[in-house]
Amino acid sequence: MLQSMRSARVHPLVTRLAVIVGLVAIGAGGSGCAAPTVQADPTPAATVTVTAAPGPVVVSAEVTDEQSCEAFVDVSTILFNAETGLREGRMIRQEYTGWLQLATRVLDRVPTRGEGAVSDAIAALKQGAPAIPAGGTGPTDIGTSEWYSSAELVDACREAGYELFTVAFTGG
Repeated sequence: MLQSMRSARVHPLVTRLAVIVGLVAIGAGGSGCAAPTVQADPTPAATVTVTAAPGPVVVSAEVTDEQSCEAFVDVSTILFNAETGLREGRMIRQEYTGWLQLATRVLDRVPTRGEGAVSDAIAALKQGAPAIPAGGTGPTDIGTSEWYSSAELVDACREAGYELFTVAFTGG
């Protein structure tokens, strides 16, 4: 799926999701996907400007781990397709940054039950990439190897009976 823009090393979650995406694409009659590689952006990071508070954290005993994992698929889908667009030159860095900022808000809205491995992994990911409010600006670590390494969501979801995946719909 996504490779860190700061490191040439691909995190195991990225590799697992890329394999799953490739299998989904092959099963759908498409071609397989490989993990994209994007060079680091030499431009210094901007300062985050917050214009509104993030939404409330959704924690409920009624939320299942499967629902949490399923909601995370939207985050991984945004990240994968934005990375593909940037890597293939169909998107400029400004647009890519906007997609990453959107992904932080989608991640912030992933509900959890508040306890257990899935909830803990999602909480770590949220902490590593706080929501950048709509209209706010600034960089985020979402999608980097460092961010993925903050939690073992793939294993936690698998143990909960859900296999994480990414929907690849851009680039070919």
